[in-house]
Amino acid sequence: MLKPPRVLVVDDERYVRGLLSELLTIWGCEADVASNGTEGLKLFKQKSYDLVLTDYVMPGCSGLELVEHVRTSDAAVGVIMLTASGAELDGHGRRLGFTLLRKPLQIDRLEKAVRQTLTAR
Repeated sequence: MLKPPRVLVVDDERYVRGLLSELLTIWGCEADVASNGTEGLKLFKQKSYDLVLTDYVMPGCSGLELVEHVRTSDAAVGVIMLTASGAELDGHGRRLGFTLLRKPLQIDRLEKAVRQTLTAR
């Protein structure tokens, strides 16, 4: 039997973390959650993940900083960045290799992005 994909969810909003974790479980993934980039980085160093799903704006370590650390450790891990910010992140996305989704999230687009990212891995 194949192991389910492991996903690290990093978001400072408890409701969003819970929702993303529940959706990922429904979609057949195992999800770990972290409430900020520093906590997410700690988990990432302890375990192996197929995908990191992170918010952009968080206190302390931002999502962009987290992705830079992830890329340094394992360039093959899929990354999806979520943001409500109007910041221009497309250039960073191309450079660091992440998919950018804007909030408010459309669940069908998120599911498609998760499946595509995991398949590409």
